[in-house]
Amino acid sequence: MRWRLPPSMLAALVPVLLLAVWLGFATTRPFTLGVHVTLYVLANLIVFIDGLDLILRVAFRWRQTGFRVWASPPTSIRLDVGTFTPYQMKLHLRPYALVVSVHNVADELDDFLESLAPFRDRLWVIDDASSDDTWIRLQQAGVHCVRGSTNRKKPGAIRELLAHLPADVATVVVLDPDVRILDGHGPLTTLDRVIFDFQGSGKAAVTPRVVVRKDGWLARLQNFEYAITCSIGRKSLADHGITSGVAIYRRDALAMALHRHNLSVYAEDFRNALILLGQGESIYHDERLVFETEGKRTWGAWFSQRVGWFYGLLKVYAEQLSDVRRCAHGGPFYFYQFVVYMGVFALLLHPLRLVSLALLALSTINGAGVLLGLDWIPGGAATTPALFLAAYLKYTALALVASTLVVGGVREWLSLVPTVPIYFFYALALTVPATFGYLNWLSLRLGGGRIYRDHYETESSVRRNGGGDQ
Repeated sequence: MRWRLPPSMLAALVPVLLLAVWLGFATTRPFTLGVHVTLYVLANLIVFIDGLDLILRVAFRWRQTGFRVWASPPTSIRLDVGTFTPYQMKLHLRPYALVVSVHNVADELDDFLESLAPFRDRLWVIDDASSDDTWIRLQQAGVHCVRGSTNRKKPGAIRELLAHLPADVATVVVLDPDVRILDGHGPLTTLDRVIFDFQGSGKAAVTPRVVVRKDGWLARLQNFEYAITCSIGRKSLADHGITSGVAIYRRDALAMALHRHNLSVYAEDFRNALILLGQGESIYHDERLVFETEGKRTWGAWFSQRVGWFYGLLKVYAEQLSDVRRCAHGGPFYFYQFVVYMGVFALLLHPLRLVSLALLALSTINGAGVLLGLDWIPGGAATTPALFLAAYLKYTALALVASTLVVGGVREWLSLVPTVPIYFFYALALTVPATFGYLNWLSLRLGGGRIYRDHYETESSVRRNGGGDQ
């Protein structure tokens, strides 16, 4: 009789094989013979960290979804809410509301309301003290709207809006004005199905898949980044997920989180997640529901946004350290996510990332000089073109593997794969705004001002807080 491995055992062996390949990948230096091992490790730091992270997350994702390699379930946890027909789902779906805070969006308001036309009766908008005619336009459109007297920013505005929702609203979908719901229209939409399952689960929040509108190469790179974040990052976290700017919450859970929230706009969603997880609540990911957002169209806007993101990461991580410790107690992988990945890889090792970026820059410049027959910088082990070549080839191979794990079909993969050859440079570029974000936090802690003023720190927040949202 022919012997075969059971599918579950075969799937369990895949992460082991990937780890073996990665170890060989990390310890072999075919392009860098004669280069000191320390320089090699530093130059390839991003490859080793992201490669190990990818393997661990894929392994945990497969474990959580039943070792299904090619057809993984759409949710990061196994939902068991029973079997219902669409009619029964519609009948038993408890009331929910789509909530959004807007400020001076009169020019974009028509497009926003048109995109949410199928959900108009469930839409609630708070005008966060706009100085243009946003409030008048909202009233003319006939949507449920509330006017804020002061500019609270999103967390404070949403907290205010919750108090005005009907008492029977059990679920809240938090949106941003630039977000579009990619949902079919019919007697039961995807949003309805996802919310019905969410309400039956009793969890605190669920995160959707977020895609970036493909408007130029920068947007395509951001879309690849978001795909990895959702399909591998969030889906690997089971019920310890991190919410984004768009998410679905149990109303009482969101109210509790915002009550404990300091209402800072920086990393507001990360703070929500830590508060909820620290209280023993659960957050999972559901990729059936897709929200489309606008990416940053210029490198300047992208840089400013990312400075704010990384500043917020360090700010919230430091301020919610007690919640971080509670989140890490959920199991080995959660310890890896909240302590090793966030605390060590993203924060403590950042100075080494700067060294790595400098080595790769010198290696690239030297390589370009060799090709052009110019002696721009002195040659040596620290500037050999082989360092850049080895790191680029390895990371590109890693990105190619990742691209096959974040798509639902060949057509989607073909739209994503053109960014693979240049994604290495995008990943390296993230080091620069991260540096400014961390330096902003450090400078403010030492009593100074911001080194770089990101777009989150507006004039209104400076006037209100006397020096910015610190």
